[in-house]
Amino acid sequence: METAIQKARRLAVASIVAAGMLFFGGVVSRIGYHILRHWSSIGPAYAACGVLWVLTGPVMLVAGLWVVGSLGRHRIPLLVGGAATALAGLVLVVGVLTYVIPCAGPG
Repeated sequence: METAIQKARRLAVASIVAAGMLFFGGVVSRIGYHILRHWSSIGPAYAACGVLWVLTGPVMLVAGLWVVGSLGRHRIPLLVGGAATALAGLVLVVGVLTYVIPCAGPG
């Protein structure tokens, strides 16, 4: 049986994780939509990054809302949100390392 301290700790951790997923889900979604607004003037690899971010951002948002709604009792939204977050980060890292995502640098 869970003690009150364990329940409070689980709720605190779930709240922090949910806040992170909600914030970064919104950021990733907005970046993806911004990229896709320029669909006709970007390359297919950069467009694929945008499409993946448009898909993973709302998944993070929904998973964050699900964690808040369930008060951290379920692990499925944490797994789904974590997988979406990892995929969005992987797309960013691979895109930068392969020079698909334009980065400002010395000239």
